This record gives sequence, C-alpha cells and structure tokens, in this order.
Amino acid sequence: MKIFTTLTKLLLAATFLLMVSCQENNKERVTEMDLLFSSLQTDQAKWWRYHKTNIDLTADFAAHAEDGNNLSKKAFFEALLTGDYIAIEKDTPEDTEHYQLFKLTEEADEDISYTIIADSYRQYKHFAMEGTELPGFNFTDLDGKTWTKEELKGKTLVVKTWFIRCKPCIEEMPQLNQSVEDYSDREDVVFLSLALDPEDELRKFLSEKEFTYAVVPSQKTFIEDSLGLSIYPTHILVAPSGKIRKVVNSAPEMIAALKGLPLEVKKNGSAPPPPPPPGS
Repeated sequence: MKIFTTLTKLLLAATFLLMVSCQENNKERVTEMDLLFSSLQTDQAKWWRYHKTNIDLTADFAAHAEDGNNLSKKAFFEALLTGDYIAIEKDTPEDTEHYQLFKLTEEADEDISYTIIADSYRQYKHFAMEGTELPGFNFTDLDGKTWTKEELKGKTLVVKTWFIRCKPCIEEMPQLNQSVEDYSDREDVVFLSLALDPEDELRKFLSEKEFTYAVVPSQKTFIEDSLGLSIYPTHILVAPSGKIRKVVNSAPEMIAALKGLPLEVKKNGSAPPPPPPPGS
C-alpha cells in the first residue's frame, strides 16, 4: 500500500511538472530587451543613463513599433511625445541603429514620461526641419564678404548658431576649426556661423579666440524667427539643393553628418583621377 501511495505521488508530481512545462512553452518568450525594459522603467535615473548612452535620436536610425515591425521615424517620434513609450536599442549586425518602442506600464517611474517628452520634442522639431527649404538670406560677415542663399546653391552649407557667453558654443570651436581644415580642399563645402552678438564684441572676442568659420554678427532675428531655433549651439547642414539635411546641437553630431558627403571634389573642380589599369 505504501509503495502504491508513493508511486501515485510521483505520478501526480510528474503530471504537474509536464503541465507546467507545456504552459511555459506556450507563453511568449521573454527576450533580453523585455528584461532590460523591466529594469529601466522603474528607475528614472537608470533609464536616463541608458537613454543618453544608447539612444541617439539625431542618428539615421531604423524605427520599430512595439511588435518589432518597421515604423516611420515620424510615427516613432510621435509615440515618444505621448510620454507613454521609451526606446530600446535592438541588437543587430547592421551598422544602422535600430530602436524599438516599449510602452510604459503602471509600475513605471512617472518622471520618465515627463523626461522623454522634453528630450524628444527638441529632436522631433529638428527632424521635422529635414527636407525643408532653408529661408532666404543676405548676410555680410566680419570680413565684409556677402553671402546669399542663391550664391551658395550647388554647395553644401554648414551653419553654426552661437553667442559669446554660451560656454558649449566656445568649447567646441577647436573641433569645428579642425573640421574646416579637414574640408579645406573642398570648394563645395562652406562653413558659416551666425552669432547673436554685435560686431564690436565679436571682433574683441575673436582677437583672443580662433574660430575659422565665417562669422556673421547680430543674427538673433534670423535665428529665432526665421529658423525657429532657441537652443545654442545649433548646427544646420544644408544640401546643395538648398534644403536642410540635418539639424543637431553638437560638433560631434555635425561632423558625423558631414561624413555622408559625396566623393571628394578638388579645388580645380575635378574628381580624383581613376587608378591606372593593371599592368601599366
């Protein structure tokens, strides 16, 4: 009798384990992204560190919906702007970044919602400027040279907005000077800066600080009213067509965008000669 009871218990236990195993196999597989999301959404500070380190909303990323399907960047930004979602980086073998939306649950730290809205709004505004026409202009820089949109058609234009008392604007100048040097053999790339400050203050500042962009003084109205920008520095990359290609807020982002330019054009206007044929 005791043996029968023991066998019965073992049979019941085996049946229970089999049922549990079947139920587990029928459940949706929990991915590493799911586990990461669960960890991030309950801690605003932890999520923010992850977001700033892994998610670059200025990049040419591929966007994905909650179910992993492809999504337009516009729809992706609009989802983030609701405050109901965060982005998680997908691990892919491609060079292009892939970001997927994850919807915040009731357990989420509510500060994440406010922060993602604030951070996404600026990036969405810049994204919305891509493909639009740069407003017309007629500038005169500190050297007396005039610049118009019509004259710059056919060239890539790199614009920086700044002012003297903007610490980040000044700190990035060595990087920007290096970028000007790197493209010094390109007739088709023009570097132009629009400053808030008047001419006399700029001349005094630039007598002590090197900045190799062309500098146009007193451009608050054009920057804030015509361009609709209010954060400094801002960099605008304009395609030869006159349409805005990229809007970013730091030198590294601008330099990365510049790397997408076409084949180098030398100062004589011709492309580098082709290599000699084999055996010549």
